[in-house]
Amino acid sequence: MKKVVFIAAIAAVLSVGQIAYPIQEAAAATVASYRIAYKMPTVNTLEEKEVFHYLLKGALKIKNPHPASILDKNRRDLTEIVGDLNGTDTPRGFMIDEFSVSKDGYLLALYNEIGILDPVYPQGYDPAAISKQILDQQASGQWGGELRQKRGEIELKARINALVQAGYVQPEELKDQRLTKQFVAETLYRMYKKARPYKGSVAPKDSQSEAVRWAIEVGVPGFQVDAKGYVYPQSQPYYTNMLDFIHLFLPSKKTATGWEYFQYEVNQDLLLEAVHNSSGELLHINNKPLSSLPNYVMLSDLPEKKKAEAQLSASLAPKVIEMVEQVRREVQKPRVWDWRTDVIRHPSFTKLVSEYRKTKSQKALNQVYQTVKARYNLFDRQDSPQVMKSVLDHIR
Repeated sequence: MKKVVFIAAIAAVLSVGQIAYPIQEAAAATVASYRIAYKMPTVNTLEEKEVFHYLLKGALKIKNPHPASILDKNRRDLTEIVGDLNGTDTPRGFMIDEFSVSKDGYLLALYNEIGILDPVYPQGYDPAAISKQILDQQASGQWGGELRQKRGEIELKARINALVQAGYVQPEELKDQRLTKQFVAETLYRMYKKARPYKGSVAPKDSQSEAVRWAIEVGVPGFQVDAKGYVYPQSQPYYTNMLDFIHLFLPSKKTATGWEYFQYEVNQDLLLEAVHNSSGELLHINNKPLSSLPNYVMLSDLPEKKKAEAQLSASLAPKVIEMVEQVRREVQKPRVWDWRTDVIRHPSFTKLVSEYRKTKSQKALNQVYQTVKARYNLFDRQDSPQVMKSVLDHIR
């Protein structure tokens, strides 16, 4: 269907807060009715929804970055490494995919995220010299594939060795390339367990690992427990979202004395661009993500869609830094795992629970809810007075 016909078949309402903007379109007798809307994220959704981690990573400028000279010297792009390992300037998609889902791919991403660990090169290796040899071979009509492969292997191993030297990876863990959530949790826990100690507040059925339980407790993406209580630690992770979460919400700036938080400021242009890039999930039509509408890309130039993006961006800009700070405070808290032991029978809440059950008053309910919320980092599904009322009324 042509774009002009598709748009002409829409009668929509852009809903922003309490304001509704009608879209005037010449339409046929039978016209589909849509409502384009957005919802401002809460602290919970900012913490739990991966779309916002991606958005924030692209929209916030770091105020206290590492020196660019250090990052440029240490970091290596995944495509560059894969190209060298395969002796090509244009690695094929399957090469990148295979590397990305391996331990080597994850460890390179982790190393690049830390940014300031010096590569641990073998004695006598000169990065500039081998690069010059490759250029000389190319200038003489040779491809230099063997040298490129050697360079790729050494550069990659030097960065992984830096992680081993820092104590984040154990040498025996490098015997195979199978990447699991268990392995990712172990590396992250070694890095951040002092900055964010394990509180012992979660207990999945399929893992006794303190590192895995820490990752669940902190809220690292990919470590959500299903309805049956399983986290599946041996499954393959999607680690990009995990690293975005850590970068934003944990003290993830490595310094000579430990770990500090990155400090941010909003770049309004980047924020608008990030909202636009994620509009398929951030904007909704009839309470469903915009991306669920067939051919939704045809709406990209619709003025009302652009207005929704601009207004969401403008609404987020003055609030998002404080929301990030609030998430950082929240992820330092333990979780409610068992309402009976963590709240109903916990000594800290005994009097409050008793007062609510005696009076059934809204005031008593709110006191329990606010006190529990101050102690625990509640999941979005847990975080409401209504849920607290149900817990107090039905769990003994």
